[in-house]
Order: sequence, then structure tokens, then C-alpha cells
Amino acid sequence: MPTKIMKSVNLVVGLLVILAMLAACAAPAAAPAAQQPAAAPAAEKPAAAPAQGEEVTLTIQHWSPNMVETTAWWDEILRGFEAKHPGVKIVNNFIPFAQYLPTLTSQSAGDQLPDVFFGHVKAAELGRGGKSIDYKTVFDEAFFKGFYAGPMNQFTYPNAEGGTNIYALPWSAQLFGIFVNPKIMKELGLEPPETWDQLIEMAPKIREAGYTPLVWGNQARNVCPDFFLPLVTQNGGDVLKMDDSGKGWDGDQVVKAFELLDKLARAGTFVDGINAVNEETGWNIAFQGKAAMLYTGSWVPDTIDKTAPPEYASSYYVAKNPALAADQPHWTGDGSGEGWVVKKGPNQDMAIELVKYLFSDEVYQKFIKGSQTMPSRPAALDQVENEKVKLMTSWLPDGSDHILFGQGSWDAVSNACQAVLDGSLAPADAAKQVQKDVDATRSR
Repeated sequence: MPTKIMKSVNLVVGLLVILAMLAACAAPAAAPAAQQPAAAPAAEKPAAAPAQGEEVTLTIQHWSPNMVETTAWWDEILRGFEAKHPGVKIVNNFIPFAQYLPTLTSQSAGDQLPDVFFGHVKAAELGRGGKSIDYKTVFDEAFFKGFYAGPMNQFTYPNAEGGTNIYALPWSAQLFGIFVNPKIMKELGLEPPETWDQLIEMAPKIREAGYTPLVWGNQARNVCPDFFLPLVTQNGGDVLKMDDSGKGWDGDQVVKAFELLDKLARAGTFVDGINAVNEETGWNIAFQGKAAMLYTGSWVPDTIDKTAPPEYASSYYVAKNPALAADQPHWTGDGSGEGWVVKKGPNQDMAIELVKYLFSDEVYQKFIKGSQTMPSRPAALDQVENEKVKLMTSWLPDGSDHILFGQGSWDAVSNACQAVLDGSLAPADAAKQVQKDVDATRSR
């Protein structure tokens, strides 16, 4: 190679080396990683975040049938975020509730979780497994205090250091109660029961008139825990403690709760073949005037307004869950499985921005106004127009845990509930089976 060309090459190479060194000096230091709770296993290092200006696709996943693109207020919410973040595209993935948990379980096993999603009963498991973020690293205490206590408690999990982690944020609140058909009750000269014994006493009269006393369906095995777990609380049990520790499921409070469930079932209080009746069919039995009362939650009044016959929609009213005794609290299920979880990964920063946007005052109020569901944040209660939902919101102090997040708890209780309803397990055996199943799951 000629000397002149060689000198030119050397000069270029030298300049490139100098430029590379200057670039290295100018590069900012990487931000320190957020400290993980001692109880959680070390998570894999997430893939690199998208470069600035690069297009980002966020998948948001849930089971709410009114949160689809054809719903104007929800589409406006999603498109509003895209407008604030050019280059971001949101994919809205609605999965019917009956298919949601199997889908989420499969996604988790295959490391295919969406970016933002309802955590269902896996919120604690995914967070403790290092697959989702801890919101305590994102928001301050003032933000968390902006929620009703019951719904927030559902997603606040103890850790080994004596503190707590928050792996999901409640999108809505829930409260279960008794939806009363006044025409049937007046026809039979009855009032809503204050106690479970009163319900059992009136069941034969309601049956003789050709009606179901208290209808609900358990085909998906999801409603019985909602019904049963507050009975544990009514009997003095601490569901949250048992769920987290995995201990105490065979204790006296649980046995007594199963005994009451069994007593109600054997008295003909519930619909025939309850384990083969899905939740929506249970609603429709009530809507069609074939049940004196319906056991369901605070999200159903909106469905009643839109789908029930006018005679039912204009006349039904809501009453508190019966109690063990007239002077005792009417404990009932509160909280919500509708908790937004953010997956750790390359899109997590933008996913966090989406969650912040969803809980901003303007957007959250738009959601409550459009959905007419029970808000998880008191500041949005003035957007609720349905008087039944407003009334049920005032019962939140009597709310108790009814969604299980501990490893193995949900399946164990769901299976035992189903068996007590159909008479294949005695109450004491059901409690022992729950403890046995939870132990087996946690020992794997």
C-alpha cells in the first residue's frame, strides 16, 4: 500500500478512536435498579427499553366487557393516551372472565404476559416471582391513601422484612349484597333476612310458591368463594392471614363457615344444580321473576339497567348480606380482582405511564361515569349515578376479604366449596381438604 494512503488511514483510525473515547465519557451512568424485597427471588434483567422515538406497542388485558373499542368512553381513554405519547400504540385485549384465569396462567408459564393486565388471583404470585413491578417504587403513600381501604388491602402483601409490597392497583371496588324482588317478597309477606337463620326459615315458603329463595350460579367455581369467605370472617376467622400464611384452613372458624354453607344448601336456599348454573344464568333467573332474591355484586346494577326487563329494573332494591346474628356485622365480600398489574420488561416505563394516566383524576372519573361501577377511589364517587351502587358503596366498612392470592388458596377453596354445595364433602372434611391442597401446592 502507498505511504501516502497509509498515513491517511492511520489518521482516520486515530480520529475514530478519539471520538469513541469522547462518546464513552459523555454517556450517562445507568440508573440504579430499584431495590427488590428480600422475600422475592431475583428477577431476570429486563430487556433493553425501546430507544427514544421508537414505536412502542402496549397490550392492555382485562375481562371487562364494556372496556372495548366500541365503547365510546373507553376508546376515548385509550386514544387519549396515544395522543399524549406519539409512537405508542395500545392493543386492547378483552378476554371473557371464564377464560381469563386459564389464559393468564398459560401466559405466565410461557413468559408471554401482556404489559398491563388484571392480575386476578395471581397478582401476589407474579409480583413475588419478580415478574411484575412493586407500585411502592412508583407512587407515594398519599396516592395509596386515595383508595378505599378494603380494595387496597386486597393487593397489599406482607414481605419477609416486615413491610408490604403492592403488586396491583384496584381499578374498581366491589361489594356483594342481596338484590330483592319486592313483588315476590310482598306476595309472600316477607322481608329481606337480617340473619342466615331467617333466610333458612323462609326458604320453604318461597319454594312452595315456586320460586328460588336466593339464586346464584357457581359453574365457574368463582362465586362460591365470594359467598363462603365472608362467612369465615363472620365466624371470627382472618382470611387475609390464612391466605398469606397458608395455615389455619382446617381451623374451627373455617369448619363453622362450611357448616353454614352446607346448612343453607341442604335447606334448599340456593338454586337447584347450582354448580351447573353459570353466573349470568343466575342473574337471568332473578331478572325473569323466578327468584325472590339474587346474591351478586355492585357491578350488576349497570347490567340490570341495560338488559333486565323493565319491571325488574324499575322495582328491585338491594339489602345487606345476612349476618350470624342481628346485632353482628353484615360481613360481605369487598375488594376487586380488577387490579392493574405491570409486567417487568422493556415496555415497563411506558406501561407505568399508562397506569398513571388511567388513575389521573380526569381519566378515572371518565371511567366511573361511563361504567357506573363502584369506584376504588372515593374522589370519583360523585360520578356514580346509580343509587344502588351509591348505597352499596356506603357498606364498604363491612367489607371483608373474598379474593385469595396465596399460592394454592383459590383452587383449594373453590374445589371444597363446590363439593360442599353438592354434598360430596362434609364441612369438617372440606376444611381439611383445603389445608391439604394448600400444603401440597406450596411444597412443590
